[in-house]
Amino acid sequence: MNRPVVALAVFAASAVLLWYVFLQRPATLTASPTPAPATVPDISRDTDWYPRRDWAQGQPGTMNLSVFAYRDRNRDGVLDPGDAPMAAVAILVERPDGSLRMQRTNINGYANFGVSADNADADIGEPDRDYRFELQLPPGWEVTSGSSTHSARFEHRPGTPAGMVTTSPPPVIGLAPVLTVFGSEAADAGAMLVVAPDGSRNAVLVDAAGTFSFPTWPGDWRLVSAAGPAAPALHQFAVRDAPVQLGALNPQRVARQALPTPVMLDFDDLERSVIEKLPVGYRGLAFDYLLAIHNQHYRGPGYVNVLASGEGVAYNSSGYPARVSSLRPGQLFDFVGAYFGVAWERAEGETLMVEGWREGGQVYRDEVTLSHMGPVWLQADYRGIDELRLSTLHYWQFTTDDMLFRLPQEE
Repeated sequence: MNRPVVALAVFAASAVLLWYVFLQRPATLTASPTPAPATVPDISRDTDWYPRRDWAQGQPGTMNLSVFAYRDRNRDGVLDPGDAPMAAVAILVERPDGSLRMQRTNINGYANFGVSADNADADIGEPDRDYRFELQLPPGWEVTSGSSTHSARFEHRPGTPAGMVTTSPPPVIGLAPVLTVFGSEAADAGAMLVVAPDGSRNAVLVDAAGTFSFPTWPGDWRLVSAAGPAAPALHQFAVRDAPVQLGALNPQRVARQALPTPVMLDFDDLERSVIEKLPVGYRGLAFDYLLAIHNQHYRGPGYVNVLASGEGVAYNSSGYPARVSSLRPGQLFDFVGAYFGVAWERAEGETLMVEGWREGGQVYRDEVTLSHMGPVWLQADYRGIDELRLSTLHYWQFTTDDMLFRLPQEE
């Protein structure tokens, strides 16, 4: 068979196939239905485009009633500009049937309870009944603004967003930590006295485990040996708005002269991003695994509650050990102290190990129990070190603010 004949046969077969598919094959597929035209509402120029609500009609929705808790830094019972919202505070509401609902304050200090006259299962859902709010005080804290409880009656009120309101919403609640100083006695420290800001002197009582604690108030304090007025101060420290832990008494610290140039790390001057890895050379020191962050970025209560100034705090990246070291070999610095907390509520009670090293050897060491509710100030006063090591026992993130160092005189 020659090639023209073959081509003609293929063409004829193709034509027969197309004729069958498009003209003779029974229809087996249903056509897609034609979509209904879109409904277009009738529009009239006579429509009232800005109607007033009929306040007697309408279904009530759900609104929040907020209880605000704040950290009363100056302990005056008033929400001042220097005070700060407090996160993770537990607030209870007792309902008319005696059942309890709980909400925690968020990173802005608000515990939000749902209110709805149309939903009996809401936190506050029965009109014309009384509800009792109760702040659950964290251990080691006290209320400064009056009472930690408040009662309110919610009345049925048609037209309001929730269908019910109260004329006596809960007031703001100020909290402050109980101010104490605590630490442990060195084996050879002997009897000690504490000198208060007013100059009064009192003996420091040490328990069988070698630890001590005494109440304080804001101001400058000293811990001195009772051996006589010529004995050097064992610790000099300021009490501000947090408990103070004194670093372990160390003869090397007492014997060394403090360096002259104070350097405060408040983490408020890093503006490239909400998260900044501290670079080598920042404020004259070198850093590893220590990050600065806006206190609200992670929404963790311990980032918010550790804040001592400004907006920035610092933490150890991914919970791993962090280090602060000298820029040059042979250069030494002092670590005076810092505020420390823990980032998350699930890590309440985490242990922070703080170590001062010099020329490859550890010369200072303290352990700090951390809380997500608020910081403790560690008055370390590690003198003449070239490396500061910060690590947590269970690898949770610690938080810190206002880290205070001393550096040599600039040349």
